[in-house]
Amino acid sequence: MFVQRGENGLAWKAFVKGKLDSDKGRMKVRLLDWGCAMERCVWKQEEMKKLMKLREEQKNLIKENDSAAVGKILEEIERRYEGEMEKLQAELVGLLEKKAETDEMLKALTEDEREFVELRFEKGYGFDYIGLQLHMSRATVFRLQDRTLEKLMQMEKDETT
Repeated sequence: MFVQRGENGLAWKAFVKGKLDSDKGRMKVRLLDWGCAMERCVWKQEEMKKLMKLREEQKNLIKENDSAAVGKILEEIERRYEGEMEKLQAELVGLLEKKAETDEMLKALTEDEREFVELRFEKGYGFDYIGLQLHMSRATVFRLQDRTLEKLMQMEKDETT
């Protein structure tokens, strides 16, 4: 699978690092983003839950301490909490909007093309496995990929004009 957590973000970034200079490479990145969007949303929600838990702990500290210095520190924590929550919510909405846009594009594909996109970019399977699933040769799967990417790039181009 392409999706992995880590310090440097998602593992697929390394997979497509050198391919961003072409339209086809950018479309692959868009499809990879689409494929892992729901998992990334789950991660964002987990981060939000952690922040909410920290906020509850902070509220308990406020109740326990009357010191002005502690109060200022806790106010700063509250301000940062609000900013981080807004940022996470915006990222979550952005991910879902981008996924919805790509979902709309995928509706125009044939059944084989949609199944290819799902197997390759959502589930991360290789071309040999996809060929077995779709009852195609490996070479035909590569041609299907090229045809699908070309079709999606054309849709994207038409969308922007």
